[in-house]
Amino acid sequence: MQRFVKYATTLALLGAFAPAAASAQDTEPSTFFKAPVFVLQPGGVTTNAISAPEGLDTQTSFNARFATVLPSASPWFLGVFGAQVATGGHAGTPNIFYGGIIPIAALSSATGGMLNLSIDPLGVTTFGGTNGTFFFMEAAFTFQVGRMMFANMSPMWSGLGIYFLIDQQVSGPLPRDEEGNKDRFRPILLYGLNIPLGFGK
Repeated sequence: MQRFVKYATTLALLGAFAPAAASAQDTEPSTFFKAPVFVLQPGGVTTNAISAPEGLDTQTSFNARFATVLPSASPWFLGVFGAQVATGGHAGTPNIFYGGIIPIAALSSATGGMLNLSIDPLGVTTFGGTNGTFFFMEAAFTFQVGRMMFANMSPMWSGLGIYFLIDQQVSGPLPRDEEGNKDRFRPILLYGLNIPLGFGK
C-alpha cells in the first residue's frame, strides 16, 4: 500500500485558490492563462481510512508540497502544476502533478467566498520504485480563514486557507478489496494549509 501513498500525496487542494487567483487576472487580457499564483501547501495525507479491508492499518504522512496555479480567461477553469514529497515510512518519493481546477460556483456564492469547492482532474507522475503516470479525480474543499481573520493584512495572510481533499485514483494499479478484486472506491484524504507566497508578473 505504500505506493498509493506516493500517488495520493501529489494531490492537494487547488480549487481553493480560485478566489486568490482571480486577482492575478488583470494582466495580458488577450492571453488565456494569466499571471501565476505560487502556493505553499504543508499538510498531511491519510490512506486506508475509508473502504479498506479489515486489518489494513490507516497510514498518515506529512506532505511537503509547492503548487503553481494558473488563472485563466474563463471563470470555470484554472490550470495547475507543482511538486511534492511525503515524509515517513516509504513515502519519501518525489512526484509532480498537473491538471485543471473546475470551481463549483454555487457553494462559494452561498458562503460569500468563505467556503470553496472544486472538481480537479489531475495527472500524477511518480519517480523512484513506482515510476509512472496516473489519473486522479479530486473533490477539493477549502475554508478561507485568512479572509475572515486577516482581511486587512498582506496577501499571504489574507489568502490563508485550510484545505480538505477527497482523492480517488482512477488509472494505474488500484488497491484490492477483501476478495482480491480492484477496489475502485478507496479515496485518499489530504488536509493542511494553503499559504500564498506571491503572484507572478
